[in-house]
Formats: sequence, structure tokens, C-alpha cells
Amino acid sequence: MSATQPALPGSLDGGGVQEFRHYLDVIRRRKAVVILMTIGFSCCAAVIAHRLPDVYRSQTVILVDAQQVPSSYVQSTVSTSLQDRLATIQQQVMSPTRLKNMIEKNGLFPELRGKVSEEALIQRIQKSTSVDVAGHFSSFRIAYQGDSPKEVSLIANQLADTFITENVDARQKEFYGTAEFLDNELQETKSQLESKEQQLQAIKSTNLNDLPESKQFHLEALNNLRTQLAASEDRVRQAKQDKIMIEAMTNTNHPTVDVDGGGTTSTSPYASQIEKLEAHLAELRSQYGPNFPDVRKAQADLDRLKKKEAATQREAPAPVQAEVVVAPSPSTKNPVIAAQLEKLNQEIDEQTKLQGPLQQQIDFHVSKLARVPIFEQQIAGLMRDYDSLRSHYQSLLDKKLSAQMASELEIRQKGERFVILDPAPIPDRPSGPNRVLIGFAGLMMGLVGGVGLAIAIEMMDQTVRSEHEATELLKLPVLAGIPQMYTAAEVRSRRIGFVLAAILTASFASGLGVLISVVTRKAGLF
Repeated sequence: MSATQPALPGSLDGGGVQEFRHYLDVIRRRKAVVILMTIGFSCCAAVIAHRLPDVYRSQTVILVDAQQVPSSYVQSTVSTSLQDRLATIQQQVMSPTRLKNMIEKNGLFPELRGKVSEEALIQRIQKSTSVDVAGHFSSFRIAYQGDSPKEVSLIANQLADTFITENVDARQKEFYGTAEFLDNELQETKSQLESKEQQLQAIKSTNLNDLPESKQFHLEALNNLRTQLAASEDRVRQAKQDKIMIEAMTNTNHPTVDVDGGGTTSTSPYASQIEKLEAHLAELRSQYGPNFPDVRKAQADLDRLKKKEAATQREAPAPVQAEVVVAPSPSTKNPVIAAQLEKLNQEIDEQTKLQGPLQQQIDFHVSKLARVPIFEQQIAGLMRDYDSLRSHYQSLLDKKLSAQMASELEIRQKGERFVILDPAPIPDRPSGPNRVLIGFAGLMMGLVGGVGLAIAIEMMDQTVRSEHEATELLKLPVLAGIPQMYTAAEVRSRRIGFVLAAILTASFASGLGVLISVVTRKAGLF
């Protein structure tokens, strides 16, 4: 006779209550399965919890001591943040090489040497170590857990010391790297600065007269030379006029003799005006130079008078050749006049010879003034580069001094540093495992597993177990049900069987727990 499989309970209203009672009946009928499963899991969990080694935990607190001198006075050269530096230090401290050296140095895990590989021991330390950072990175904790109280305290303190040492080394490396970079930049900038200084010095020494500073000297020298040239020209002109007057006085009975030896009489009405304008023009040139507006105006007036004089001479009748009267005897010459003429001729020659060197010097200073803008532009470019390099050099020098002050700050323990606030103590009691929690977890797992197994067995069993199932199967009303009855011997036999099954289940579960604990220990999981 087949039976229908029980449906899963829905709600607890109406048919749901009936289904829930049906499941209670199933658990009641299969209570042996539930009890045995609960006993098995509880015993296995209890054995595992009992055989688990005691876990001790020790931790140390490291305080991040900030820089004691304000950063506005001494700026630190460490550019990395504390978070990044701490992460880097943790990677360095927990590296296999560092941990291997620590194990060998302190003789850790003597009972596991030769049984477990070095990689397993290193992984054990890495898994058992935790680094927790407090808020705002003001402090952090280094904790280590293991099965030996002394070892966990020793390892935690060793890790803390390594963190402090690595932090000091990392900061010193940044200091030294910054100082080395600044030194190299200073040397390179200094060599460039000296090269620019040598270029400037070479230009100034080889072109002393072409420098912008000599412009005023050339202008003053040029003005003085032009004044001297104008004065020399005036002296020559005056000497010539005096010579003409003296020669005219020696020949008072004859017409005026031309200076050029024409021997003709001068009848021009503009001669006196021309002489006055020439004297005035020479005076203006000596004072202001040839390009002054008054000088140009006087020169234009002189040219206009000369043109009028030339036009008058063309319109006038030809001049009468003056008869030169030759003294019948040398005794008629005046020695004083001859001496004056000789002196005037000598002065004219001296001044004429002096005008050539003056003009050469004027041309020299004019050429130098023309070269001044070229050298001025060249020197301005060099000075810009020199000033830029000097400013960069001064900035680097200031940064180097700041880096040296920051280094002195670190040496004197005034910078940011790690300080052990609470060293890791030797724990006096284990921190784990929580055996009560493991036992309770085993009990709950056994109970849930037993109920599930009972329901599964009940669903696979196709026998009719109640009047309700018979009514649903036959579609006919059931008048009465006869319960299954056992004799006293059968009840006693069933009880003995259940006890034996419970003992076997407990024994098997305990053995399984021992096996699991042994395997996990060998695998290094605990």
C-alpha cells in the first residue's frame, strides 16, 4: 500500500496547523534519528573543541607622536602620508625574509622545526598577525595570537620594534634622498651660474668701451671733441680773417686783395653779413653740435646770403684787375706785420693739423655708440639668465637649509615618530577558542540535521502510518485504527538497542572529532 508524501507546511492557519502537527508526529516517530544525530554532532563538536589548543593573544599599542616643532617653523621633507607609509612598512615587516630572520634570531617554534616547512611557519605568523589603526591615525595596534603565551608576547613586541625601526629608516631614506637631490641640483645650478658669470666677465673685459655703462662716457667725450673741433674751426676762420685784414692794411693804396690770391677788388654788399653769420654759426656749432635747430637755421641763412652774393656778382660788371705795386726795395716791408702773418699762418697750420685727430676721435666715439645697443641686448639676455639662475640657486639653498633643519629634527627625536605606548604583555589566560560556543553550535547542527534526516526518511517511507493517510489514500472513511503494540521484552530490547546505537554514535562521533582535530593540526589550520 502506497502512501502520499507529506507536503511542506505553509501557514499555521487551517490546514497549516494540521501539517505542522503532522511534522511533529514525524519527529515524534523518528525521534531516535533526531536524538542520535544530535548526540553525534554534539560529541564531535565537543571533542574538537576540547582538543583545540588554547589560543593566546597579545597586543601592543604604538602611538604616532607628531612633530614637536610646528611645521610653520620647520617643514618636514617627508612627502608620503602616514597611511601610505604604514601600509608600506607593514608589507616590509611581514615579508618572508624579515619573518624568517625573526624566527631564526629568537628561536621561535622549536617544537615545529623540522616538522613544518619554513613557508608554513611564515604563513602562520602572517595569518596570526593583525594591524588595526585607530581613528585619525593617532595610534595603531599590533596583535599576534598563538598557542604559547611567551611566544605571542615576544613576536608582538618584535613586530612593534621592527615597525619603529622601519619607520625611522623610511624617513631617513626620504631625508637623504631629498638632501642628495638638492645637493646635485645645487652643484649643477652653481656650475651654470659660474658659466654665466664667466661669459659676462669675458664680454665686459674684452668690450669695455662697448658696454651700456660707457654710453655716457662716449656722449660726454663726443660733446667735448665736437666743441674742440668747432673751436679749432673758429680759430682757423678768425686767423684767416685777421690775415686778410693785415694784408689789406699793408696795401691801403690798392684794392682789397682776395684771400685766394685773385688780386681782384671785392664789391659785394653781403660780405660783412656773411662774416657775421659764419662767426655766429661757428659759435652755435661749438655749443650745440651740427643737428641743433638754431644751427640749421643759421646754416640756411648763410647759404641764402651766399646765393644772393653769387647772383649779384654775376649781374655786376667784371672786376677790374688791381695793379700790384711792387716795392722797389726790400727795405719797404714792415717786419712786425710779417711776424704777425707768420704767426697766423702757423696757427692756421696747427689748428688744421689738430682737426684731423679730433675728427678721428669723433668717428671712434660715434662707432662705439652705434655698437652699444647690440651689446646692451646681448648683456640683457645674459643678465636675465643669470638672474633666473641666481634666484633658482637661492631657492634651492633655502630648501637645502630647511631639509638640514628637518634632518636635525629627526636626529634629535623631535620629528614624527612611533612610540610604544603599551608593550605586549604575556597573557595569563587564553583568548580562545570559545569551546562553549563550539559545543552549542554542534548541538544545533545535530538537532537541525536530525530533524532534516527524520523528514527525509519519513518522505521516503511509503507505508501508511495514520488514519488520515488511509482516508486520503482510499477515499473512504476509516472507522477505527489499531495502534502498534509492543511487549515488555520488545520495549526493553528496543531501549537497549537505542542505548547501544547512542553509544556507537557517540563513539564514532568522538573518533571523528579526534581525526578532524589531528588533520587540522597537521595542516596548520589551528
